[in-house]
Amino acid sequence: MRRSLADKIEQYIKVLIEKSGAGQIEIQRSELAETFSCVPSQVTYVISTRFTQEEGYLTESRRGGNGFVRITRTQWSDKINNSLNRNQIKNYLDDLLKRQLIGNQEYNMLVYMVESASQGLAAEQQNHLFQVIISALGKYTSSL
Repeated sequence: MRRSLADKIEQYIKVLIEKSGAGQIEIQRSELAETFSCVPSQVTYVISTRFTQEEGYLTESRRGGNGFVRITRTQWSDKINNSLNRNQIKNYLDDLLKRQLIGNQEYNMLVYMVESASQGLAAEQQNHLFQVIISALGKYTSSL
């Protein structure tokens, strides 16, 4: 079975992330495009369609001469469809803080909001709230 160029680029990036040990890489579109003899927009297409929050990745990019794309594999996206509790959402926020995707002030505000908003809710409602929060934060942090 022949794989498309997009499939090859995706697989290459996933191998780089796996080999990084940190679950994160920084690449330059132009270098990757040169490696695969394609245009940088093809690399952008692969990153924007195959390395989404829903697929378990956070992406951050900077354009320009020293521009890069940072792709981070996150352990939290697979939890969106599962049951979540307060400890797990706090661990998620801890992870965002540790990776400097949010600051101390945002962290404290989010912890307070989660605690306040989830008080008095049934377990099913809390789970739904936590899923929505993780999904929204994933989309927010991937746009930074």
